[in-house]
Amino acid sequence: MTVALIALLGVPAALFAQQNSTQLNLSTAAPVATAVRAAPGAPVVDGRLDDPIWQAAPPITDFTQRDPHEGQPATERTEARVAYTDDALYVAIRAYDSQPEAIVAQLTRRDEESPSDWLVVGIDSYHDRRTAFVFFVNPAGVKRDSYLFDDNNEDDSWDAVWEVATTRDGEGWTAEFRIPFSQLRFPKRSEHQFGFNIYRKIARLNEEQFWRLPPKNQSGMVSRFGDLVGIERITPPRHVEVLPYAAAAGTFEPPEAGNPFRTGNEGRGRAGADLRVGVTSNLTLSATINPDFGQVEADPAVVNLTAFETFFPEKRPFFNEGLDVFRFPIALGDGDDANEQLFYTRRIGRAPHGSPDDRGGYAEDVTETTILGAAKLSGKTPSGWTVGLLGALTAEERADVVDAAGARFSDPVEPRSVYGAGRLARDFRNGLTQIGVFGTAVDRSLPPALADLRSSAYAGGLKWSHRFRHDTYSVNGWLVGTSVQGSPEAIDETQRSSARYFQRPDNDYVTYDRTRTSLSGFAGQFIFNKHAGGNWRFGFGVDTRSPGFEVNDIGYQREADRTIQFTWLNRRWLQPGKLFRRFNLNFNQWTAWTYGWDRLAVGGNLNVNYTLLNYWGGYFGINRESDGLTPGALRGGPAFLRPGGINGWGGFYSDDRKAFRLGLNGSFWRGDENAGWYYGWGPNVSWRPATNVDLRLSPSVSRNADRWQYLDTQDALGSTHYLFGELEQTTVNLTLRGNVTFTPDLSLQVYAQPFVASGDFTTFKQVSDPRAERFADRFDVFGTDRLIVQDGEVGADLDRNGQVDLDLGNPDFSYLSFRSNLVLRWEYLLGSTLFLVWQHGRGDSNHDGTFNLGSSLDQLFRSDARNTFVVKVNYWLSL
Repeated sequence: MTVALIALLGVPAALFAQQNSTQLNLSTAAPVATAVRAAPGAPVVDGRLDDPIWQAAPPITDFTQRDPHEGQPATERTEARVAYTDDALYVAIRAYDSQPEAIVAQLTRRDEESPSDWLVVGIDSYHDRRTAFVFFVNPAGVKRDSYLFDDNNEDDSWDAVWEVATTRDGEGWTAEFRIPFSQLRFPKRSEHQFGFNIYRKIARLNEEQFWRLPPKNQSGMVSRFGDLVGIERITPPRHVEVLPYAAAAGTFEPPEAGNPFRTGNEGRGRAGADLRVGVTSNLTLSATINPDFGQVEADPAVVNLTAFETFFPEKRPFFNEGLDVFRFPIALGDGDDANEQLFYTRRIGRAPHGSPDDRGGYAEDVTETTILGAAKLSGKTPSGWTVGLLGALTAEERADVVDAAGARFSDPVEPRSVYGAGRLARDFRNGLTQIGVFGTAVDRSLPPALADLRSSAYAGGLKWSHRFRHDTYSVNGWLVGTSVQGSPEAIDETQRSSARYFQRPDNDYVTYDRTRTSLSGFAGQFIFNKHAGGNWRFGFGVDTRSPGFEVNDIGYQREADRTIQFTWLNRRWLQPGKLFRRFNLNFNQWTAWTYGWDRLAVGGNLNVNYTLLNYWGGYFGINRESDGLTPGALRGGPAFLRPGGINGWGGFYSDDRKAFRLGLNGSFWRGDENAGWYYGWGPNVSWRPATNVDLRLSPSVSRNADRWQYLDTQDALGSTHYLFGELEQTTVNLTLRGNVTFTPDLSLQVYAQPFVASGDFTTFKQVSDPRAERFADRFDVFGTDRLIVQDGEVGADLDRNGQVDLDLGNPDFSYLSFRSNLVLRWEYLLGSTLFLVWQHGRGDSNHDGTFNLGSSLDQLFRSDARNTFVVKVNYWLSL
């Protein structure tokens, strides 16, 4: 089938990679490196490699290419040696280079990936073949670190305190690492064997070389490491690290006359601390008290006209670091649905649920919930048990109110809440099989004014992964049950939420009960994959959620009440051919239905991604989905027959090693029966005018016509009316990022985003027959004889008596926003950092749906601005 598809694309097979050009021996035993004890003293970390221990340590050589010519010897020689003391592991690497003047050394801030030469050390200190700590450095001395888990996945938010120094000379460049054992985790033994690997990147050649090669057509990364032996008589340190901080901030904005909560300026200070304690040699406790995240970048502006919550990724360091243990995705595919997860850390410290009653006066605007403290315990035992526990306590938030008479009140807007998540898993067969349990919990202390919130929410389940036949096939899955409790009002709101709409009049398979005080549900997933062992890969499975499944108190979920069957097939070419360096062809198919056996969708897509021999690359795809019922389209009304449609996407990118880089992304959608259309595109332009400066500009524009945009549900003349409009929307967005790095420890980061979106409703209608065969027959369009428009306000006169029966207001909109961050970061001592931050924001909105970019930007930059300045300093203590 794939050969036929390639022929249809008009691409000769000879252009693809020559699959048998290199025969890889995948059955060889893992190579072994030996570390030697440094005595009498530790080497000096200066990158010079002139300490006597480096002459005594046995060399690590014989590196192999993974790219561009997999399996071939490295084109430039690499030599490494390993030593240790009671406190730290030392790694010395000499990267020989026949063209030392061509070594690429981009100077960036810490943890920033760049097209540089790199030397990388990976350490699987548990020796479980599933997890590893990874340490990077480039010739400019820029450090990166990450944590690998589940063999292939990477958590680049993990940060350790370690040292490295680099030098350059006529033979190439060198790196000398000092990695404290306190930053690793391993059991107490007289002798230790670590998983170990070394990786080198030569940027000008795009060459990747490994000491132990992980083949492209095989799965796994950590499981392909070699071994490091010779480490004896070291004691796993039960380290204690304390990171106290102090922060001061001032906010300045135009005052509002008479409003005591907007006087034009506000100052505040706070202090707290992060703590990391080695409870045992394998378990680490991390905690934060009264945390501050003032240096975190603002979320981008969006216009959301759907019934679902917008997902924003986690950016706060404490909640990002080491969260691999707590990851439990419940999603399929990509797009917004791909973000669904059992544990969504942004629920902790979220914006309050409630709003104060201003009583005709003024109310304080509370934008976030105070986190009093949070802690997580995680690690892995020598017998293969993975342990993870996380807890957090947030304060009750109250908003001050001054009523029209000047009397003061305090309204609760968010209850005191306790959050928890836990995982316990056991490895078998050297990590090829893992079975574990996972659970989450939320408990709220609800005041009477917030009785419409759920008082508690619990989820728990089983997750498994089994890889077999030489790690070629896998069977993965999970099963989770949920239960939420609360007042009848809270559970009624849960039943009526956009995830399920129990109140739908045509919902004959679920009981809607206004007196319920709890709701339970379940979800599960089963997947069989051939994920390695050749160039053909495939998989199939099923994913299901009962109507009562609910995790949004501590997770992120868009929908319940559905079952999806899916299949995927992949053909890949991994070796360079006459045109392509790499080529992937994918096919996906799915069918979805509700628990009442209503068909939601039948669809499939074909997509391609590739890299050319010149390291330019691209992707494109086409997707077709049939019509199907949408239970949520009428926001609690009967299910609506959604029209089918076709959509596509594509783009390209240039060689990222160049100073000037260019990319382009685009997509389109067209609904059947003229139900609507969309197109959007945006270039990505990046420029490095110097090795320490990187500028990125990403403008985008989109246009769409939606012939069935939901507006409202209203009762009139003895019946319920589901009101829709035909919307024409234009959105323009520009994201600017800039990084200037003065030294590896001192950098300036800039982020700015102007955003303009306008929507104009041209036609108004109500649903008349939601399951009619023809799309047009599903609506009753209001003509001029039933529409009443005055000063932009729209109403419908159903019985033509001159009176408004349905009030639609003015749904046209223009939303304008500008947000920016400027962050100066200085690591003035090892592990200790000073932040200087300027946050700027302004915005406006109106009911003029006419798009005019020039006048919109003029209005935006004339609007009131809010400026916040933050100074934050922390100091790392190792006890």
